[in-house]
Amino acid sequence: MSKVKDKNQNKQSNSPIGELIDEIKKANSLKEVFIPEKYALPGGWAEKVVNSLRKGKDASMNSNQLRKIFTHLKTIEDKVDRNKDGQLTTQQMNEILLLMPQIAYAKGRDLITWDFYNLMKECITPKKIKDKEDYKSFVAFYTAIVAYSKMNK
Repeated sequence: MSKVKDKNQNKQSNSPIGELIDEIKKANSLKEVFIPEKYALPGGWAEKVVNSLRKGKDASMNSNQLRKIFTHLKTIEDKVDRNKDGQLTTQQMNEILLLMPQIAYAKGRDLITWDFYNLMKECITPKKIKDKEDYKSFVAFYTAIVAYSKMNK
């Protein structure tokens, strides 16, 4: 018996998340996209992502899912911060990439939206996270998402 795919799975959204995904696709790395003045201020990418997650039929995503991923990101960041040369070790990159199966599992249980899954899929890849600075830029952006999700409950 085949499972019917969610019709929003591959649809490029006109939502703020879809626009951000387009920006990420154009960039060579995450540090080019995740600049604090673009995401951290009110009305920036982080707040727009949170507002988008709270709209429509996928509004069931809650801050617990965001925090669960955030905890993993921060644990990896602690290890990355010990790197002196600005590069990621193979083990660290593997830990980062292994976040995607956890995110896919959350999507499979309908705990996160397709838009959010697609955003994470675009970010968590060796093509976009090339070094320590890229990873730290991503974590800072994600931190802002978690913060705005608390404010906009």
